[in-house]
This record gives sequence, C-alpha cells and structure tokens, in this order.
Amino acid sequence: MRKQLSANRRQYDFMRSLANNHLITFRLFSLFLTFSLTFTFAFMKKHCLNCGHPVHENFCSNCGQAVGVQKITWKSFSEEFIHTFTHGEKSILGTTGMLFRHPGKMLDEYIKGKRKKYHSPIGYFLILLALSVIFQRIVISKVGFHPVFREGVTFDNIESVEAFIKHGTWLYIFTFPFSAAIFYFLLTRPTYSYIESLVITIYAFSFTYVLFILCYIIGGLIFSMNILHWKFYLFQITLALVYTTWTCYDLLKNKKKKILWLRIPLYIFINTIVVLQLLEFLSNVWVSVEKHLS
Repeated sequence: MRKQLSANRRQYDFMRSLANNHLITFRLFSLFLTFSLTFTFAFMKKHCLNCGHPVHENFCSNCGQAVGVQKITWKSFSEEFIHTFTHGEKSILGTTGMLFRHPGKMLDEYIKGKRKKYHSPIGYFLILLALSVIFQRIVISKVGFHPVFREGVTFDNIESVEAFIKHGTWLYIFTFPFSAAIFYFLLTRPTYSYIESLVITIYAFSFTYVLFILCYIIGGLIFSMNILHWKFYLFQITLALVYTTWTCYDLLKNKKKKILWLRIPLYIFINTIVVLQLLEFLSNVWVSVEKHLS
C-alpha cells in the first residue's frame, strides 16, 4: 500500500513538474513573440499615405504629413474644423490676434519667412470673406433689404449701388493689385517688393472683414440697425481707414522712411479714391452684363 502511494506521489510530482515546465516555456514563448512583434512593427518600413515615401517616424520627412492618418469620421471632421479656428499654429484666431495687436510685427515676420505659425494670406482672406458674406446675409434676412442712398457719398447710379450691396464683397478682390501698386510706390519700396506689398495688402484688407463682421453682429443682430444705410457703410469705411493707417505706421515706423507722417495719409487718400472708383466701375459693368444676359 505504501509502495503504491509512493509511486502515485512520484507520478504526481512528475506531472506537476512537467506542467510547470510547460508553463514556463509558454511564458518565455509569449515574451519572445511579444518582443518580436514589437520590434518588427517598430522597425518595419512604412509608407506615407500622401506621397508614398518610406517613413520611420511620426511624420513623413518628405511631405510632413502625420503617419497616423485615420479614416474621416464626424468626430475627426469636427476636431479638424475647431482646430483650424482655435489652434495656435496657423489658426484664424491666432493670425487675427496678431493683426490686431501687432500688425507690423506679424506682417514683417511673415515676409521674412516666419510663416509656419500664421495662416496663409489667400486662405485667411477667403475664410473671412465667406464669414462676412454669411453675416451680412443673416442681418439682411432679419432687418430687411432697405438700402438708403445719399448723392455724393454713394454711387451715382442706384442700380450700381444695389449691385455693389449684393456683390461688392467679391468685387474688392479686383482692387488688390491696384492698392498694392499704390502701397508699393508710395510707402514700401525698396524695403518690400511689389508681390510682398500685395501680400501685406491682402492681410490688412482681410482684417477689415473682421471689423465688418463685428459691425454686422453689434449693429445688425443686436441693435437691429439698417446695415444698408449709407451712414452705416461710412462708419465701416472709417474703421477700415483707421486700421489701415495704424497698420502702415506699425509696419514702417522702424524702416527709416522719410516724411512717413505725410506719405501714409497720402496713400490712404489716393488709395481710397482709386478703390471707390474701381468699385463703382465694376458695379456698373456687373449691371450691364446682367442686362445683356437678361
């Protein structure tokens, strides 16, 4: 009986030892497999989904796109939309804040090559242009379309005034090359080239849309004012001229420009006349084209 119990005991110990050995072997194999897969995925050659360039880091060294690009979802789309307006790097709010507080510093840095933290001039202009049109249409739908003209202040042709109210926001685009030329010849040369002066002009004018949007919100949505009254438009233009004057001074105050106190008002005066004449001409053209097409 004792011999039988001893044999069973030895068999039990053997099986237990065998099981422990298998468990140790399984654990070692699992550890080896985990390490192998981690090593393989860490050093295997990946390719950028944008340009196909081999990548080993979090960003592609060829085009700069992040490696972990995921499928577009409502969450990712919403995050990207909010990121565009609020993130410090290339954000709408960041660029707008600098154009408000230190326009000269911001514009000079962009021209000299510090462009990563600022929104591009074309994209910045188009976004603010779209927002300005949206808010204008919202206010008009609330208050109504009731333009009030004044001879000598607005355009002579009433049809042109109505065309400008409807399409003037877009017509400003055609005035940029002329404004930039006046800006270049009167103020910025030889410090900045013509194309650099054009970029400065686009940025400065884009910020005036921020002022226009604030006017629409405060005057139109809050106080229900008629934003199509000539006095309201004159107030908007005055704000734009004040900001343009401040931007010119802040940009050129340390550039050793002679008689800057005279050249800035001269630029503002000439540019205002040229732009208004161009806008009236373009509005008349728009009316003529609409009549011809109808």
